[in-house]
Amino acid sequence: MKRLMIYLLVGLCATLVLQACGTSSPPFRPAVEAHLAAIAARDMDALLPTLTLGEDLTMLMPDGQRFDTRQEYIDFHRQWFGMQTDGKFEVVEYSRFIESPKLSQAFLRYRYSFKDAGGEPQVMENWLTLTFALEDGAWRLVFDQNTPTPPQQ
Repeated sequence: MKRLMIYLLVGLCATLVLQACGTSSPPFRPAVEAHLAAIAARDMDALLPTLTLGEDLTMLMPDGQRFDTRQEYIDFHRQWFGMQTDGKFEVVEYSRFIESPKLSQAFLRYRYSFKDAGGEPQVMENWLTLTFALEDGAWRLVFDQNTPTPPQQ
């Protein structure tokens, strides 16, 4: 009985130490949804807290253009958010979430609808891979890849 009590006490202490060290990750999906909501709303103030605190943030655009830094990512979105357009960003399908304690990934399909320079409606659908790292207790974007979907037949 004494040995059992010692094992229980050691187990309880280990659990408390792990919790105090913050080894459990916060929920991942709400971080992804907050990031995407900020993009859909064109809200830079809401977008910034979803981004890495470091300098490296790679974004690959549907046309193959590449950005490699957090500042380039911010500059691109600041310019896009500032454009006078009726464009609409919407998630069509959450395809997959891959979660681990330090690095997690969301794979989804989105649609962007807008009018071109001639006023004609345009629709683009892309696959989107978002990779987040756990930084200072929060999930933050470190990689963003947009890949065009094949044209619908």
